[in-house]
Amino acid sequence: MLCEREDLGFKSTEELVTVGRLGRPWGIRGAINLRLHEPDDDLSWARDVVWLEGEAFPSCAVEVAQFHDKGSKVLIQFTGVNSPEDVSALTHLDVRVPRDWLPEPGEDEHFVQDLLGMEVIDEVRGPLGTIERVFTTGANDVWVVRGPGGEELIPAIKQVVVAVDEAARTVRVRFEFI
Repeated sequence: MLCEREDLGFKSTEELVTVGRLGRPWGIRGAINLRLHEPDDDLSWARDVVWLEGEAFPSCAVEVAQFHDKGSKVLIQFTGVNSPEDVSALTHLDVRVPRDWLPEPGEDEHFVQDLLGMEVIDEVRGPLGTIERVFTTGANDVWVVRGPGGEELIPAIKQVVVAVDEAARTVRVRFEFI
């Protein structure tokens, strides 16, 4: 059954990094589309277990039966989940793996959860709020920033992001309205 596997010694979900989100079921055997946060991901982290987590779904380790590379799609199938009806309950859950299974981020790259909660400060307008969520578009990531002035969508591109200070938990941006 799903979520019955031992936690493999991980004491905290802080040690886990989100690599993607489950999308729609695919086919008739219980596979589901995995939308990767990093489109060029080489799946070097793909092992026989991943952790699933969602708003009303506490983090739990699940066994992976197999990964399928279908060209532009990556499909994942879990042990014991054999129908589209069963796997559809997992839609929109985050797929997480231990941080040490992933290569270190390159220069000017950051793990999404390291950005969450950081204060965003615009060079002209001042504090905008904190990064609440990050989503991927075809071209770049977009940060959902919530603050006293409401919600803003900030594209995570070099022309906008001036500096990320992980120690101070702040991000400086230069974001002008069009």
